[in-house]
Amino acid sequence: MRANKDLPKRYHLNRPDLAQAVAAELRTCQDVKSQQRLLAARRAAAFGLVFRTSPSNLAPTMRVPFLLLVGLLVSSVRAAEVPPATNEVPWSVNATNAEGATVARITVDTSEVPDLAAWGRHAGALCAEWYPKITALLASEGFTPPHSVTLRFRRDMRGVAATGGNRISIAADYVRDHTNDWGMVIHELTHVVQSYPEPEPGCAKPGWLVEGIADYIRLAHFEPQARRPRINPDRASYRDAYKTTAGFLEWAEKTHDRHLVQQLNQPLREGKFKLELFKEYTGKTVDELWQEFADSLRAKTQPAGA
Repeated sequence: MRANKDLPKRYHLNRPDLAQAVAAELRTCQDVKSQQRLLAARRAAAFGLVFRTSPSNLAPTMRVPFLLLVGLLVSSVRAAEVPPATNEVPWSVNATNAEGATVARITVDTSEVPDLAAWGRHAGALCAEWYPKITALLASEGFTPPHSVTLRFRRDMRGVAATGGNRISIAADYVRDHTNDWGMVIHELTHVVQSYPEPEPGCAKPGWLVEGIADYIRLAHFEPQARRPRINPDRASYRDAYKTTAGFLEWAEKTHDRHLVQQLNQPLREGKFKLELFKEYTGKTVDELWQEFADSLRAKTQPAGA
């Protein structure tokens, strides 16, 4: 960590290199006061403030306004962005249903990466809002979702995120590079709600379908206005999982059975899923459905009148 006197004295709006440098410092900085100074620098750069002089060089009538402006900047950063100390108790919030009853306790742990405290709290609030919604979308008879969810941000984790039971682990470096990817949080939260057990003998729990349903919740419900992925009908498969499978499921609901995902969810949660259930619910096998879906994609790419 560089001493405060070595920090750049001038911050300007068109300085992405400065913002990146400050972000790099925040990743390793553990001193809260130094974090406050760095966050003030980042906020100043983002808002285009330019510090060109010191208060002593200003006219007497301008010194007080100048200092008030700087004080306001730093105090707002402290109130909105300063992460907690590494030994602070994790932050929690309740998820409530439409009747106001608490259905789950959402806990966020950013102790390993205090610079992500604000991002983590927003993710926690998002989980509190969407946990009851996802639970309703994936409801099944006799099932009660976990009463607690923990989001833990990992300093040295590679990749994006992973969920085991009711615990979500999120890679800190991924968040720093993808600060607007809230859909990732919803995808992982869906895994908590799914809670699919190991299948019974003769049954299956296809990974492509589990991941596809999680991304279906993200795309069809959380991000319905988001641009859909471009799927190559000649190369893709419903087994590709994630957004490809999500797009396939969304199409199948619109064209064959609007409750398809909920119907598939029930046997998955009971450990009794079989691929033949696609035909039972829609009248067509999953391969026949995919062929129809692929043909619809090809029709969209053909020139008019072809």
